[in-house]
Amino acid sequence: MPFAAILGHRQVCDVLRAAVAHGRVPQSLLFSGPEGVGKRTIALALAQALNCPRARDGDGCGTCPTCQRIARGQHADVVYLDQGEASSIKIQALRDRVLDVAGYRPFEAARRVFIIDPADALTPQAQDALLKTLEEPPSTTLLVLITAYPDTLLLTVQSRCRRLRFGPLSSADVARVLVEHRVEPSAARAIAATSGGSVAAAIAAQTGHAEDDREAAVHLLESAARDAPAGRLRAADRFVKHGSKRRDRDALGARLALVTSLLRDLAAAQAGAEGVDLDQAVARLRPNYDLQRATAAFLALSEAQTWLEQNAGAKLVADWVALTL
Repeated sequence: MPFAAILGHRQVCDVLRAAVAHGRVPQSLLFSGPEGVGKRTIALALAQALNCPRARDGDGCGTCPTCQRIARGQHADVVYLDQGEASSIKIQALRDRVLDVAGYRPFEAARRVFIIDPADALTPQAQDALLKTLEEPPSTTLLVLITAYPDTLLLTVQSRCRRLRFGPLSSADVARVLVEHRVEPSAARAIAATSGGSVAAAIAAQTGHAEDDREAAVHLLESAARDAPAGRLRAADRFVKHGSKRRDRDALGARLALVTSLLRDLAAAQAGAEGVDLDQAVARLRPNYDLQRATAAFLALSEAQTWLEQNAGAKLVADWVALTL
């Protein structure tokens, strides 16, 4: 998908497109921002722009064989490294897929592109091994590290990369992506409204995570409204636990985003905004969350997300949220 076809992140896309057009793309990039907002899509668009034989004005065409193979993950010069079924990306996998081949010239493209996602899954040993390549990458090599938690990376890794920050998508953009995935427009808008600006969270609503996440979010708000500290901490334990294959940090981030969305709706309802449709479970919370409390809780959730991104422990963050709401 070329930059021109990407929804949202217009400033980031424009910066990268201009860098490609002028031949000034940094060789080590760090894409940081919430889960599921399109960082990988833009990394692939960058690989297309750099290697498309029909590239124009710093953007790939998206339709030629080169662009199509990059999009499908079948291009020899564009390598995507993730953790697979493992809990982390270990040094041997990094050596096999990236370090041992980064020094070779491209097979057929202008630039070799290595995308590591999520970069925070790299073990400390793997990050140490990556430092030299980040510091002195071959002239035909580009490394893109993708993470929702940039501060969990070694400072030496962070300092060797040019960071591009991604924010949440708008609800309208998330809904448009869902419609493209054949979700009915009305359902897409409803799901997008509680997605926290994340396409991944919206898609989770289609795959079974959303119901459990919403139940946990409502339970946490209910406990904060009625329980003593001990009861709130028990609710935090439940809030942190999940039965999905998501990483604990990812699952907690999604649930915090959902609590944030519920608080936004409560604050809007208390302020008398039109068109706010609270479901029965959330409406029951309204007497306990006046405008002042809902607004303060909303700001606390934003701080909690920041702490999570800075490598605070998931349980510690959940406990603090439960006691602060």
